[in-house]
Amino acid sequence: MENLPLEVHVAPDGEQAIDFLGRAAPRPDLLLLDINLPKVDGFEVLRTIRASEKYKDVPVMIITSSDAASDRSEAARLGAGYFRKPPNYEEFLKIGPALRRVLEEHHLLR
Repeated sequence: MENLPLEVHVAPDGEQAIDFLGRAAPRPDLLLLDINLPKVDGFEVLRTIRASEKYKDVPVMIITSSDAASDRSEAARLGAGYFRKPPNYEEFLKIGPALRRVLEEHHLLR
């Protein structure tokens, strides 16, 4: 375990994620986002984030089961990191070091 100092908020679909961000105060330090969200897909949420003055610079990590080159490319174009969900739990735990790297790159660890 990475024991990262994070407070987590979960939105069950893209529409609610956008709504949450409209109400969020203070601004989140990091957003974890799946591509395959109901109602509004993750890339549309990410485009909304990037178009917002308040959120345009917030680090975003895509966490998805997709390994499509086009998805990786779109995430990179929109300035998001990419973590492919592995098929087993042990491999999924590698997300901790990936999140730590993103937090360190953006000087978010205190």
